[in-house]
Amino acid sequence: QNPERRIADMDKAGIGLSILSMAPSQMFYGLEGNLAINVVRKQNEMIAAVVHKYPKRFLGMATVPLQDPGAAAAELERAVRELDMRGVQIASNVKGQYLGEQKFLPFFERAAALDVPIFIHPTNVAGADRTKFYYFNNLIGNPLDTTITAGQLIFSGIFDRYPNLKIVLAHAGGMLPYNIDRWGHGWKVRPECQEFIKKSPVEYMTKFYYDAISHGPATLRFLISRMGVDRVVMATDYPYDMGDLDPLKSIKAAKLTAQETEKIVSKNAKALYKIA
Repeated sequence: QNPERRIADMDKAGIGLSILSMAPSQMFYGLEGNLAINVVRKQNEMIAAVVHKYPKRFLGMATVPLQDPGAAAAELERAVRELDMRGVQIASNVKGQYLGEQKFLPFFERAAALDVPIFIHPTNVAGADRTKFYYFNNLIGNPLDTTITAGQLIFSGIFDRYPNLKIVLAHAGGMLPYNIDRWGHGWKVRPECQEFIKKSPVEYMTKFYYDAISHGPATLRFLISRMGVDRVVMATDYPYDMGDLDPLKSIKAAKLTAQETEKIVSKNAKALYKIA
């Protein structure tokens, strides 16, 4: 609601361009019918208006009524074609249903056809009833829910169905980078892990992109070592307390090469979001 304040904060952090999205709490997956569609349309038009006013500082990510995958697909196409949205943000689950469920295929099919990246942010996280202390609903719940939905996407065969699908995982991929080899072992020994994929889940980990919000240089270097520097993009999670409001400083602390740094802070996002 205050783009001038955000621009000032971007200038302070040395950020030239930001891609805007709605706060995850404003995805409103509990709404139904035309109300859900109308609310989302208004949200996207608000973001597009800010981008139009400050075209050199902002681009936009759409939001969609994912509780109705057909309507979500239609709104995504409108947002991309009419509002010049460069991607879409969705939650890690929709009222407890994770994204590998068959019902969401129309949305993923449209995103793949439009060739726009999908940014997944956790909400309504698993285990919330048992993580009410020490801010664990965020510290543990957010990466946990990202991990669950990423795993379900892999094991459901979404990347075999849509091999060019572009999905960005928040918070450095949650627990996936650390846990992926366990999934690979499970695929070798458990028939239920082989139901929809014919190769190890480890081979799908570089199908995702990962934001660089790792909160530590060693963790960021590990992410890059597993996923490759071409799959990591800078992010801020602005303006939340668990974000990284000085991401250039954090990336510099990882002591990467100049080429690696340039890819994470600029080149990868430019290619992913088609930024001139």
